[in-house]
Amino acid sequence: MISFLKLNITFTFLLALVVANGISQDSATSTKIKYYTQKVEKYLDKEKALSTYYSINANGISMYGSVQKKLKGEFEFHISWDKIDDFNLYNKNSPGKQVFETYTKRDYDKTIPFSSNFKIDSLALDQSVVSDSTRLKGLKIAIDPGHIAGDMEMGDIEKKCLTFKCDTLNGLMDSIAIAEGALTFATAKLLKNKLEAEGAEVFMTRSFNSSSAFGVTFDDWLKTNYVATVDSLFRAGKLSPAQKQFFLSSKPTKRDKFRVIFKDVELAKRSEIINNYNPDLTIIIHYNVDETNTGWVKPAANNFNMVFVGGAFMKNDLPTSQKRFEFLRLLITTDMEKSIALSSDVIQSFEKNLNVKTATIKDATYLLEGCLSAGEVGVYCRNLQLTRYIHGPLVYGETLYQDNVNECIALNKESDKTKNLRVQQVADAYFCGILNYAKRK
Repeated sequence: MISFLKLNITFTFLLALVVANGISQDSATSTKIKYYTQKVEKYLDKEKALSTYYSINANGISMYGSVQKKLKGEFEFHISWDKIDDFNLYNKNSPGKQVFETYTKRDYDKTIPFSSNFKIDSLALDQSVVSDSTRLKGLKIAIDPGHIAGDMEMGDIEKKCLTFKCDTLNGLMDSIAIAEGALTFATAKLLKNKLEAEGAEVFMTRSFNSSSAFGVTFDDWLKTNYVATVDSLFRAGKLSPAQKQFFLSSKPTKRDKFRVIFKDVELAKRSEIINNYNPDLTIIIHYNVDETNTGWVKPAANNFNMVFVGGAFMKNDLPTSQKRFEFLRLLITTDMEKSIALSSDVIQSFEKNLNVKTATIKDATYLLEGCLSAGEVGVYCRNLQLTRYIHGPLVYGETLYQDNVNECIALNKESDKTKNLRVQQVADAYFCGILNYAKRK
């Protein structure tokens, strides 16, 4: 009788453990479903129109190529809840191309990769044991100086330059000529020096003023890579036979060649070499202009800072496996959360060190119509080519308005833009924001 009682008590105890464990697992799964569903809604699905492509349920997260595939239960990729952390680690320590290849094999659960050489997150370094002169020791940082124009001729081809005539009525005592690519490269060069002085390892996507991510100027690229690129785009179905014939004729202008053939492949090269470098942080440097200043033929009064991270996909933004993979990566990794934290520190530094206001979502049409608030002041989710394809934490900075009546005068000074005081202040603002972020990690 006693033995039976003991057995009954033991069975009841084990049953209670099983039930409790089941309840705990159900609760944990419910929490994950809620978290990732809210993440999609808050950061990734701008128009609430992408549910065709994904499902988040008790089995995990699945991606689908179309509504028909989803209805049939034919997923493009599936990851169960117990593999999320493993996939995060794999994504962090593997080349982006390799991770995408795993995605195209459809089921991560069945193709579990392994690496014994995972790197230690240098952001987790104990800053208390790092000397003041090497506050960023061990940190790998990629810097992307936006655009390529080092002079006004290339700036005109890019349509990323300002030319204002002398206009004393509007406060311009001299003419203005600014190429944004020259500003971004000078800012990146100054920032690189500051970061390296603090012990960081720094890589720049453009090696000299006027260079592209291919390591040559646009003119040199036209001589060596243009014809092969046109042929490659045609074979990939991105150019029609008529377009190929046009772009291999004498009819297209340099502007045509830049806009249709060069621009996107050069941006793709930037994301490729950054991902191959596998940085801890990526800093993308741009200067802005006022969208309401029609034609940019005279100065304007507005002046704002803003920063972007990935996200805010529109209803037609997931037509390919590559784009769906990047959507999933932003969803299941911590790239988004870390990017927002980094970007928040940078935008706060912009306002403090540049004395320029931070843009609200109503201060630009593209913010209201094409972005989602990331939950931090001045930080916006935006589905740009670089914010979509670059892996890891990033900040895409848009500092001040070049066409502002005061900024254009300040930025116009010095032919060597590394000596320009305003450019130096922008580099300092990025630097202080990065330091603040690293200090908290």
